[in-house]
Amino acid sequence: MMNHIVNGDVVGEKIKSLNDNIIVWREMYDFGPHSQDWTLEETYKRRAEFFEQKLQIPSSFFIENCKSQYQLLNELSRSEEVVLWFEHDRYDQVTILYLLSELSALGFQKISMVSIYEYEGIEPFHGLGQLSSEQLIELLPTKQEITNEQIEEACAGWKAYCSNNLDELNEFIQKCHVLPFLKQSLLSHMTYFPSQQNGLNEVEFLALSMINEGIITFAELFNKIVRQRTNDGISDLYFAAILNELMKGDNPLISSDSKLPSYQQYNQRAKLELTKWGLDVLKGKANRMNLIGIDWWIGGVHLVKNAR
Repeated sequence: MMNHIVNGDVVGEKIKSLNDNIIVWREMYDFGPHSQDWTLEETYKRRAEFFEQKLQIPSSFFIENCKSQYQLLNELSRSEEVVLWFEHDRYDQVTILYLLSELSALGFQKISMVSIYEYEGIEPFHGLGQLSSEQLIELLPTKQEITNEQIEEACAGWKAYCSNNLDELNEFIQKCHVLPFLKQSLLSHMTYFPSQQNGLNEVEFLALSMINEGIITFAELFNKIVRQRTNDGISDLYFAAILNELMKGDNPLISSDSKLPSYQQYNQRAKLELTKWGLDVLKGKANRMNLIGIDWWIGGVHLVKNAR
């Protein structure tokens, strides 16, 4: 019997004909607060509060999901093989860091991985969910057994990712080399930190630029971002949360004619517009931090600054 851990119900559904044990992992480690200093319970609580505030996911539901999937992990036989099915992007690679460090701590001996960054005939390749059941199952023989060196790198990487000291993560990125797609995905992660120049991260700057060029519906904007940012694995809910932050305060950078997608409602047709403050930031005449401030988590780093 093999145990499979997959990202997303789509992949889980497509490989169910394997008749093995399949766990669909549902957590967004690329988003929300992390800290090495928190207990498991405190981590669930703090992340649940953040997700409820930013995405309207009920905190009780979030905590229940975290506990039940952790229990499924803990109940697996330590002698059976665990196969991780994950992609090259930031979303998946950060999940790999978490799972490898957790599986190692729980004493699992045989872990392997199906992980790809391209598939012939599929352009652009975003993830395993684009493949058919047959194509996915044909990938199983290509799985690579995870080495002790890779486990060590994952544990060090998860620690650095959850650190509130950015130097620790930078040092780790320079050294990491044994997990195939990790370095590139963490370099993508670094672009989510705001620039000193305008206070925007790369995704925010790109979004404002596109709105200014006339791409105004949320759906079109999100699709354009995803096509340009193939190393991110950003979800529509995460992207909506980023945009919502830019609409806060007395000097918002963008406005919208209706609510953006969240866990509670799925409105992809919202129309966005750049405000005069947004245009000033885009042109380098103003800084986001002075206009709307920030209260956001990127890995273990909590960015907090009040607007002036």
